[in-house]
Amino acid sequence: MSLLHAIEGAQMVLIDGEHELVYAWFGGSGVNIYDADGREVDYFTIGTSSKLTPARVRTVIARVMSSHDH
Repeated sequence: MSLLHAIEGAQMVLIDGEHELVYAWFGGSGVNIYDADGREVDYFTIGTSSKLTPARVRTVIARVMSSHDH
C-alpha cells in the first residue's frame, strides 16, 4: 500500500520528517502512524471523554512526536 493510499480520507496529517513518520487522524478517537511506505507502524488513542477538535488532536500528536526525541 502506498502512503497516499493509507492516508486517503484523513482529516489531519502531520509529518515527522526527522523520524520519517506520518501521523493521520481520521476523525475518530485514535491516530494512525505510518512509515514512508504507507505501512502502519503504530496507533494510539486520544480518548473519547470530550469532543476532539483539530486543535486538540494537533496538540496530542505534537506531544507524541516530541516524546520520540527522548
